[in-house]
Amino acid sequence: MRNGHIQVNPQANGFGAEISAVDLATYTSSETFESIRNALVLHKVLIFRDQQLDDNAHLAFAERFGPLEGHINRSTRHDRLPTIQVFQNVDQQGQLTGVHPERGTLVWHTDKSYVAQPSMFTILRSPSVARVGGDTLFADTERAYADLDGAQAKRLEGLRVVHDWKRSREKSGERPATAEEIAAAPPVDHPLVRTHPDTGARSLYIGNHTSYVLKLEKAEGEALLAELEHHATQGQYIYRHRWRDDDVLMWDNRCTMHCVTPYDAAQERRIVCRAVVQGDRPF
Repeated sequence: MRNGHIQVNPQANGFGAEISAVDLATYTSSETFESIRNALVLHKVLIFRDQQLDDNAHLAFAERFGPLEGHINRSTRHDRLPTIQVFQNVDQQGQLTGVHPERGTLVWHTDKSYVAQPSMFTILRSPSVARVGGDTLFADTERAYADLDGAQAKRLEGLRVVHDWKRSREKSGERPATAEEIAAAPPVDHPLVRTHPDTGARSLYIGNHTSYVLKLEKAEGEALLAELEHHATQGQYIYRHRWRDDDVLMWDNRCTMHCVTPYDAAQERRIVCRAVVQGDRPF
C-alpha cells in the first residue's frame, strides 16, 4: 500500500506495519515525514528495516516529531546527547556485563506514564540485538478497550489511576528510586480510559507504572488493573517484534503497551538506543 513517498505493509491483523522505500538517515521531504506520522497514528507501531542511523541521525529524525524528553533514570542517558537513552549490557571495553540494563522493560508498560505529560512517540533503534530472546511485544490497548462489553466499559467510566515512578521500580524489582528521581517525578493521576487526541479513539491506559485506582479500595483497584492487563495482552491484541540489527521501531504510547521478552544478559549482546517525543496530558 502506497502512502505518499513510503510503502506501507500492514501486519495481518492491522496492528503494526512495516515501512519500506525510505532511508531515515537521508530523507528530507515534508511529504515523506507526514506520510510516516500518518501511518504511525493509523497502525500504532511502525517497523523500518536496515536503517543506517548513528546517534545524531537518530536524534535528528526524532526531533521532527516534537520536543524530546530525557529519561528520569540518568544512568542510561547518552554521554553527549541527553535526550538519547542507551540500554546495553556491554561495558566500555565491549565486554558483556551480565546485568540487564533496565528490568522495568521486561514488564508491560507505556513510556513515562508516571509524569503529567507522558510520552507520545518512542523511536528505538537496534545497533546490536540478542539472538535468543529480547523480542519486543506490543499490546493494542485501543482494540482491547473496544472489545469490552457494555457493562465492563461502564465500570471504568470516570476512574482515575495514580502512576508512580517509585512504585513502578518496586513492582519490577529494580533498584529503589532515588530522592532526586522522586522529586522530579512525583505521583500523578490519569484517566483509566484515555482519548487519543488525533483520532478520538479510546484506549486503556494501564501498565506497570500504575500504583492504585482512586476511589477504590486498594485490593479492588489492584484486581481491576490486573484483570484489564490480562485482557489487553491476549494474543489477538499483540504484535511481536523480532529484532534484526539496524532496525528502527516507532510506536504511539497513547494507545499501546509494550515489554521486552527475557534474554540471557551474560550470553547475549544487546544494545538499543531510544528517543522519546513528549506528549500532552491525557484526557
